Formats: sequence, structure tokens, C-alpha cells
Amino acid sequence: MGEIRKRFQSKDIFFNNGIVNLYSFLKKNDFDCNVELNSSFCELCFDEDIEDELYFYILKEFFKEYKIVHQTKNDRWYFDEKRAEFILDKKWDVVGKSSGNDVLSGVYSYKSIDELGLSVEEIRDKFLSFCQKYNLKSYEKDISKIPNKKNQVIVALTLDEAIANFTKYFVSSDKLNLDSKIHIFEDGQGSFHGMTRVPKSYKIDRWEALVYWFGTRVQRFYNYSYFIYPNSLDLNALLVFKRFLKISDESAKFRDKSGELKTIGTNIDFYTQLSKDGIENPNFYISKSEEEFEIKFFVYLYSIISHIEEQYERAKGRRVERKKEIYDTLEKMSFVVYTDDGTFKTSFSEYTKAYRLIEFFEILKKEGLFDYIADILVTFSMSQGGKEVNVNLQKYARKFLGFSNLRGEYYLCSFNILKNSSKPFGGKLFEFDRLYVKYIIGESDMNIYQQSKKLGDGIGHYCAELEDKDLLFKLRGIKNYKQLIAYFKDLKFSILKNDSKAKFSKEFNDTLSEVLEEIEPNWELVRDYIAIYAIDKYRAVTYAKSNRGER
Repeated sequence: MGEIRKRFQSKDIFFNNGIVNLYSFLKKNDFDCNVELNSSFCELCFDEDIEDELYFYILKEFFKEYKIVHQTKNDRWYFDEKRAEFILDKKWDVVGKSSGNDVLSGVYSYKSIDELGLSVEEIRDKFLSFCQKYNLKSYEKDISKIPNKKNQVIVALTLDEAIANFTKYFVSSDKLNLDSKIHIFEDGQGSFHGMTRVPKSYKIDRWEALVYWFGTRVQRFYNYSYFIYPNSLDLNALLVFKRFLKISDESAKFRDKSGELKTIGTNIDFYTQLSKDGIENPNFYISKSEEEFEIKFFVYLYSIISHIEEQYERAKGRRVERKKEIYDTLEKMSFVVYTDDGTFKTSFSEYTKAYRLIEFFEILKKEGLFDYIADILVTFSMSQGGKEVNVNLQKYARKFLGFSNLRGEYYLCSFNILKNSSKPFGGKLFEFDRLYVKYIIGESDMNIYQQSKKLGDGIGHYCAELEDKDLLFKLRGIKNYKQLIAYFKDLKFSILKNDSKAKFSKEFNDTLSEVLEEIEPNWELVRDYIAIYAIDKYRAVTYAKSNRGER
């Protein structure tokens, strides 16, 4: 009796995840094999004469544990052999099926009426009795389909029988095509070959197919049609990180204000985790672009890391050691995002800056601003109505993830806030942006930023006192330095004209004089920040006045 050794080496994102997921699955369950994992490969050892038995046992248990083969909420009729009558039971389905044939051919069982020992008349009489017993008049029209053209009827199945059927259909030989029911994605397959960079004619060993199934379908983060796969060429690091994340494949649930339990279309339990950081707004849970989902995922990830100490409250040494271990692992990680936009157009990108992003979140946490990220994203989201993708939010998230300057997105969003009277950025924006500009952009001189904010605050307060948005909307029409100077001239004229209604402070006038001396090379920055903070101040003052009942 010989021994077989199957070695799976680090390859692509899906194979790497599959190796780690399979290893964890084998260690958790009692299979008759030995499995070892190191940084570059996983090795599986077993007796030669049990290979088929072991393979199909692992596959069946995988289908069962992850509910790959499962029953839906919808009913259909079956013939129950034991009771020799028709019954009503739930339909079967397969997660990630390539077509309806995966269910019809792969799961369901059909038997001829001869095998059942019945004639056509007898089987139809039984079906009519079934319809009358349960008052299923809509089913009676199916009488002409019983039996089918092959003289068969569909028979009732247990879960184990359904899984056994699908397992046999799923793996029909030792070598399998890569086109297949094994490797499809939510959009109907699409570009798997391009992702793995192999030709469509390429065939793989059934054990490699098993690894790919473990890698593509389970233990990844999802939000409707966006999927994030942790990845690393170091398989040990990937294992440590995924165990730390404790990924659940079930959709997360939360209770709304009325106490109703709601299921949301993501397996990330934002509410339970982020409520520890004061982030409880339900608008934060759902994302309408992959960039938005990605940035929220990293907010969630940092929250988990930052709360490690709660797991080791009594063991300070272990707390420090565990945090260091996760940070060391994070340096080796990337995050692959797979997207299906619902039109069979998919995208596939890899994010490698997670460690640096988490470091920035650490700075925000120390300054008491980590939870403010959620406020910014919600503000962007609420500033634009409708169900379409919020382009401003999408661009903001993309630039944030790419460590680009964010001023332009704040500027454009501010005018949406003004137009739609939506939630403003609030008083924390300046300090948040100051930290971003300092630590991410690398700019330490904040004088022009501070001066522009003072001018914006003054103009916003002035417009609120006059109850006039005209000076605010005019800021959007400024396209060059000369137009900005002309704007300030109009502002001075407005001050003279409305002297009895509203005034500017001496500090504002001094700041304006100072800015005018150095404005030419920085005119666009000055315009943007004046607009951002003017609109924010205007919304704050008008809101306060309306609450006081002032007109």
C-alpha cells in the first residue's frame, strides 16, 4: 500500500486562498489524511487506496458545510418513493451554478415509472389526488408533463442524496476544464481565464479544481456584487490573517431602531464592530461602488485591529505581542477586489497599500477622528439623490485609497450639499484634512489653508445672516486668478450695500488683506477651501437659526 503526496504551491489569489481555506477545513474536520502548511506550499498525504473515497468525502462535506447545495424558500412537487405519492417540498439550488442545468442535471433525480412500478394512468391519478388534497389547482396544468418525454418523474431527495448527485456531476474525471462550473463567478463566469492567465483549453487536476473551489466561493468579503479576497504569497501569513478576521460567509444582520432584525447584503458585521468606535449610521453599511466598499472594509479592518486589547484585557504582554503579529502580517498582505456591475462587465484590482492606510487610521484614532471617516462618507452619500452611483463619492474613495489630494472632491460635494440642503461636513473637516495633508500628501505649512478657512467661515456666516446663497454659488463660477479677485471686489461691494444687516469682523478683513498679498500662485486652493468652509458654515448657521425659529 503506497502513499500519495499532493503538494499545492502558492500561485494566484484564488489558489492561495483555496490552499489556506482547504488547510483550515481539513484541520477542523476529521479526515483520514495528514496535512502540513508552510509559507510557500501545502502538502496533503494519504494512503493510495483511499484517494477517491477521501476526495469525494472532502468535496461532499464542503458542499454541506458551506451550503453550496441547498434548498430554497420556493416549493415544487416531487414523487416520494417511500410513500408512493406526490409531495410538496422546497426546490434545490446550487451556489455559483453556471446555469440552471447545474441544478436540473446535477442535483435532481429522475426515475422512470417502470422503475416505480406504475403505469401512466396510475402516476397521473396520484398527481391529481395530490393537487386536490392540497388544493393546488395551479399545478393541475402540469398533468400533461407527467411523466415526461422519457417516461420519468422527479423524485424527492434528502440533503445527502442531493449532495451525492451534485458531487458525481461536478467531478466527472481526473482532469477538468477550466471553463467550468468549478470556476464561475457571480456574473456568469466571464474572465476567470484572464485572471489566472491560462488558455481556455487548459485542464487541471481534480485536486487543483478542489483548491480553486475553496478559494473562489468561500471565506471572502462581499457586498452585493463586490468581493474582497485577502491575499499573500506567504501562505502562513495569509492563514494567520484570515483566522484573525474570522470571516463568516453568512450575510450580516442588525436591529434597526424599531427592534426589527434586518439582513443586509454583506457578510461584514459593520454594526457590531464599528459601534465600538461610535459608528452606528445604517447608511454606512451599504456601498454602491467597489471603491466605497473597499474603503469601508479597511475602516472595519482597522477597528478590529485597534480593539485587540479587549480580547487580552488581563494579559498586557499577549496584547502587545498579538498586535505586533497582526501588523507584521499586514505588511505581507494585499487585497484583491473582484467586481461585477450587473452588466457582465467585471473588474479586477489589487490593493497593496493597506499597511500605510492602517497607519494613517492609527493617527486619526489618537486624534479622536477615526469615526469621522464615516461622517464624511455619509455626507458624500447624502449629498446626491437618486439610486445611481454617486460619482463624487466614488472618486473620493478612489483618491483616498490612492493617497491623492482630496480637496477637489470636498469642493464639488459642497455645492451638492448647498443645492440639496443635505448634511454638511461639520466642524471636524479641517482637522481631518490637516492630518491627511500632513501625513499623506506631505505638506506641513498649513497657513494658507487656515487663512482660507477663516475667509470661508466669515463668508458663510455673512450669507446666512443675509439669507442669500448668491455669493456662495458665485464661487463655483471662478475659473482663474482674475475672477477670484473680481469675486472679492463683489464681496466688498456687498459689504457696503448690506452694512446695516450683516458685518465682517476685523479678523476677517485682516485675513483677507493678508491672503490677497500671496493669492496668485494659490488661487485655486484658496477658492476651493473658501467654498468648502463657507458652505459648511452657511448650513450650520441656517440650521441653528431654523431651530431657534428665526426667519
